[in-house]
Amino acid sequence: MGDSETARMLAMMEAMFNGQKRTLGMVEAAIDKFSTVETEISKLNRKMNSLHELALRHHSETSGRLEAISTRLEETERLLDDRAHDLKRMQIDVVGQYNEVLTALRDASHASRIAEEVQSRLTEVEAKIAHL
Repeated sequence: MGDSETARMLAMMEAMFNGQKRTLGMVEAAIDKFSTVETEISKLNRKMNSLHELALRHHSETSGRLEAISTRLEETERLLDDRAHDLKRMQIDVVGQYNEVLTALRDASHASRIAEEVQSRLTEVEAKIAHL
């Protein structure tokens, strides 16, 4: 091998080494970028886990509150049903009392008419006795 071939070979090897250095530099930069991306993904995963735990806690609290509200609504509904039955019974009692009052008024009216008739007859009898 001649000096010129050796020089060419050395130049080619140097170019190859420089190319490998550049490639390694790019690989190193890519690794750094992937490392940064991996770190960000880890941060996002931690935040996502925190949000998930918060959502579970919130869901649990909300479920408990909704259950309490549902129980109160059922109690209120039961109470309203009881009051509706009470009102219905009272309505029946009031109608019965109303009918009793009407009956008493009718009887009083009838007694008043009888008393007027008796008074009228008594007046007639007194008039007849007075003429005797």
